[in-house]
Amino acid sequence: MIVENRELTLNNVIGKNYIVEPKDLFVFLETFRDDLKKVGLTIIGRVVVAIESPLNAESYSIEILAEIDKSTIDKVEGAKFQSYYSVKNLIHTRAVGDLEKNLPAVFGEITEYVEVNRRNICTPVFNVLNSVENSPYIEVYVGLDPYDE
Repeated sequence: MIVENRELTLNNVIGKNYIVEPKDLFVFLETFRDDLKKVGLTIIGRVVVAIESPLNAESYSIEILAEIDKSTIDKVEGAKFQSYYSVKNLIHTRAVGDLEKNLPAVFGEITEYVEVNRRNICTPVFNVLNSVENSPYIEVYVGLDPYDE
């Protein structure tokens, strides 16, 4: 089910870009965590994988964003820091269960929604990683062009 008019807000966020194949979308999370540990930073909040490429691309340009334990940091090679990150006018849905199978289905649902409603995506596809009682799920957010309505 797709819900409209959502917002994604993060505080004390560090982000780093990668090029990945769709099947390796979340493999780079460990690399990202290790890169942060090397410079003394710890993830304390949400982790977001922002897909900046079309969902049907052979490889994805992604940015991994994470809320960290510091409100200011020294320069980290290849990364950028923001004290506040906010995106509005998003649609939202969720992938649960077998994420390897269900996340592509959610991407298909979003694509269909955009096409049927004749809207244009104007943001990356934000994948917010979550877990409840050791059951992972992913909140998926996509920004739509507000001038398409």
